[in-house]
Amino acid sequence: MGDRPVQFATGTYVGKKVKERMFGHIHTSETSFAADMSSEWHYHVNPHFSHIITGGSKEVRKDGADRQFAGTGLYYHPGVPHQNVDYLPGTRIFNIEPGEAFFKTYGLSHPPASLMFDHNTQLNTSGIMKMMKEHYLNDTDSEIAIAQLCIELLHPYKDDFRCFPEWTEKIKTIMYDHWNVPLSLPFLAEQLGLHPVSISRYFSRYFGCSAGEYLRKIKIEKAISLIRTNDHSLTSIAYECGFTDQAHFTKTFQRITGLLPRQYRNI
Repeated sequence: MGDRPVQFATGTYVGKKVKERMFGHIHTSETSFAADMSSEWHYHVNPHFSHIITGGSKEVRKDGADRQFAGTGLYYHPGVPHQNVDYLPGTRIFNIEPGEAFFKTYGLSHPPASLMFDHNTQLNTSGIMKMMKEHYLNDTDSEIAIAQLCIELLHPYKDDFRCFPEWTEKIKTIMYDHWNVPLSLPFLAEQLGLHPVSISRYFSRYFGCSAGEYLRKIKIEKAISLIRTNDHSLTSIAYECGFTDQAHFTKTFQRITGLLPRQYRNI
C-alpha cells in the first residue's frame, strides 16, 4: 500500500467540489474529476454513499480492484483504505455523508463494512437518487426529506441486520442472476430448499417490499447504468430491462427513484 493512508474529514473527497450543501447533520456534495487523475491512498472518517453520475474510475483496495462506471451506487465504510485511479473524462460523483450526530439522534448504527463489497445490494434504488434530487432542488422541505430518506437508506443495516436468516442473502443472489427471466415462488423455493409460503410470508419483512417490487428495483438498477453508459433510446432501454412498454418503465422509474428517466439522463 506504500505510504500511510490519509484520513479524510467530514465533507472531504477526491476531486473538485461543484456543489456542496448541509441538511442538518447530513453533508451532500457533487464532485468533478480531471481525466486520468489518481488519488492518494485514503479513508473516510464517516460512512458515506456515492452515486457516479458520469464517467467512473478504478478503485483499488488491499484485496483487489474494481472498475466503477456511471450509474453505480457505492458505500464507503469509515477506516477502510482505498485509492481511485484512471478517472474517465467528465467524471461527476454525488456524495451523501451522514455525520456521527445523525446516527446518535436517530439511534442508528453504521452499515456493516461488508456492504462496501456487496454487489447484490440495491443502493441507488434505496434512496440515493431521491436524495440527489433533493440536493439539487434544495427548497425549504429538502432537509426533512433528506433526513427521512437517509433513515430509510440506513435502516436495513441496523444491528438486527446480522439476525437475518441465511436464505435472504441467497435469494438476493438468485434474483440478481435471473433478473431478466420470469421468476416464480416455486422456483425460488426449490433453489432455497424452502416452502413457497415461507418466502411469501417473510420476504416483505426482511426486504421491506414484495418479491415482485424487488425485481422491479433490480431492473431499474440495470436501466440506471444503461442510461448513463450508452446512447440507446429510453424506449430500447425499457425493453432491454424487461418492461412491457416505455410508459410502464417511466412510471416505475419515477416511483422508485423520484426522477423521470429523461430527467436523470439530463443531470
